[in-house]
Amino acid sequence: MKTIFLFLRQGISNRNLLRTDFLKTLQEQSEVRIVILSPIGNETDFEAHFESGNVRVEVWPRTKVGFWEKRLKNLKDYIWVSRGLTQAIRVRRLSQLGWWGLAWRDIVGRLARAAGVSEERINQWEIDIYKSNLLVKTLYEKYQPDLVIFTRLFGTNLHVIKEAKKREIPVLCLVESWDNLISKGPLSVIPDRMAVWNEGMKIEADELHNFPISRVDVVGVPQFDLYADAKCLIERKQFFPALGMDPGKKLVIYAASTEGLIPNEPDIVETVYRIVQQGLLERPAQLIVRLHPITSPQLRSEYQHRFSGRPQLFLQSPGRLSSLHDGWDPTWSDMLMLASTLFYAEVVVNVASTITIDAAVLDRPILCIAFGGGGERHYGTGFGGIFDRSHYRKLVETKGLKLVYSEKELVDALNMHIVNPSLGSNGRERMRRELCYRLDGQSGRRAALVVLRQLGISISAAPDAGGGKQVYQASDSG
Repeated sequence: MKTIFLFLRQGISNRNLLRTDFLKTLQEQSEVRIVILSPIGNETDFEAHFESGNVRVEVWPRTKVGFWEKRLKNLKDYIWVSRGLTQAIRVRRLSQLGWWGLAWRDIVGRLARAAGVSEERINQWEIDIYKSNLLVKTLYEKYQPDLVIFTRLFGTNLHVIKEAKKREIPVLCLVESWDNLISKGPLSVIPDRMAVWNEGMKIEADELHNFPISRVDVVGVPQFDLYADAKCLIERKQFFPALGMDPGKKLVIYAASTEGLIPNEPDIVETVYRIVQQGLLERPAQLIVRLHPITSPQLRSEYQHRFSGRPQLFLQSPGRLSSLHDGWDPTWSDMLMLASTLFYAEVVVNVASTITIDAAVLDRPILCIAFGGGGERHYGTGFGGIFDRSHYRKLVETKGLKLVYSEKELVDALNMHIVNPSLGSNGRERMRRELCYRLDGQSGRRAALVVLRQLGISISAAPDAGGGKQVYQASDSG
């Protein structure tokens, strides 16, 4: 019997791995035992849903970051950012720290590099000073894992992973999102192997993190597997009435960004709603505003207070609130609701959300707003850098989305794409090809096969292509 520790702190990781064929494929192997370590492992519903057969659920042991551990991680971040490997991280750090905060960290990073300190040396120092936590040690002694899996390369207290490194147990990272390697900073713990979405991430692992390409597997996007078959989506005749919306009107989606990234984003939502509600579009339309998964209770309350009860507007929450690290835990029903929402949309509007990729998978026109709620342009300012200097540049360069710089441009673009949804389809196809690897419904299985190979277990491989009906046909939106 081979034992896997599956260390999942995030709702996004639960969605990607527990709600897809990844877990199912592993469960089918009688010689494998899966132990899910989760902050909500003691919640009755979570435990009852996942613990069965060869799956065990344990509570993630909460641990504290030590003083020197935190100092070393910060120093590693200063060194990595000061090297200027990617503008994406500098744009992110600038928004978080301001010019002065970034400048003094750059100075510290450069001085450390001049003294011969590198990220690799700091990683080793972190492992050297790590002292086994009793709760973590107890879990390892109880289960004796053969492989430890995690999804977030950039956490501060990855003691479950450090324990594995200390014990020389192989560690695999199933990188949870397309932007992690380019925009999150240096690796907190170096895994023995990675699995990523696409070939571009494989190159990023090598060029930005000095991680050997030979130890990176490209598997696709497990959470996009459900997009491969339209039969699993909510039927149109059920979808619109369930939301109190009119199936005879065009549907516009606004997807909110990560909280704090876009100043006064509710004002931008107000602009989009006014365009829809005041009849500025050539076809009668209605609006769904989808909140970002990581939205604080305070901001959720602001959206509810400001937009609830308005005609032709529906506020959509991305999943149930949870005590997971990112504050949400999407169910399969939540995943189906998002897929169905995008499937029936005429146009998807946002500023800089990953939902752009979801929309491209379903071949829905995408508009990205580069102006504020008051009409001012953001492009060329600190915020505007997200389109030309950050990770989002990869999406812009595919030409699978259209940037709009004023309210008038937004109105014109909405009308053009509602009338002709094929506009930008070549760019969206490029986005699918470059970001998603294969959309054949087999990504979860491919990720599981990487795990099994690490355990020395061989089963039949997933097909290279095909295997599911593609649903990204603009005409299907009705």
